[in-house]
Amino acid sequence: MDCDVPTEYVVFKPIEKLLPEDKPEIIVFLANPDQISGLVVLANYARHGGDNVTVPWGAGCHSICIIPFNEGKSPNPRGVIGLIDISARKHVEKDILSFSVPYNLFLEMEGNVEESFLTTDQWLTLCDRN
Repeated sequence: MDCDVPTEYVVFKPIEKLLPEDKPEIIVFLANPDQISGLVVLANYARHGGDNVTVPWGAGCHSICIIPFNEGKSPNPRGVIGLIDISARKHVEKDILSFSVPYNLFLEMEGNVEESFLTTDQWLTLCDRN
């Protein structure tokens, strides 16, 4: 796995705080199982196959940043479910995992929201229970 990041610093900030000149590489969601399910469906929604999300083994920082960063170099980038590293689990709530996507995949997913399952009764029922 290529662990080289071509910058001196990596900045994490909420998406609503992005400035017009910011060029995000990765979008990270911290999500519960229902939300992870929705993100997985959305990542596969307009793509062929059902393998557009991966759950690789790795340290927390690898699954949140490095693996998704490398996915962004691929012509068909995948979402990455993370924070499964046992040593990282103690630092997050027990029902939270990460779902990280390269920015171009995030934009693709965002573009499919209006016509997706997110407006169905099934999804709204899941939202109500959370």
